[in-house]
Amino acid sequence: MSPTSRREYIQAIRQRYVRAPRAVKQHLRDEVCAVTGYQRKYASQVLNSASPAKHPCPRRRRAPTYGARTIALLAAIWEAAGYPWSARLKALLPLWLPWATPRFAITPEQERSC
Repeated sequence: MSPTSRREYIQAIRQRYVRAPRAVKQHLRDEVCAVTGYQRKYASQVLNSASPAKHPCPRRRRAPTYGARTIALLAAIWEAAGYPWSARLKALLPLWLPWATPRFAITPEQERSC
């Protein structure tokens, strides 16, 4: 059984399960376990849970910290320095800025952000 068809089956059974008396719920759980292959405890959790929203809320992304030009500058220094890891790159930046300033026309604002 595919996950999509399993989800559709659970949604169809859930409506009957919520309205059913306790004795009928036991039989519905047995049926769900037989059809889907779920364990009994998981089947009862799925049947008692609210149906999932059709359109989940979009994830909020963090705003970019650096601009594209600053990232390109850092990538060039990183490549020229022999690809050091982050701690060494951070220590190397003040040493490499005099080299990079004439080559990349670094503004004072970019120099402060590096």
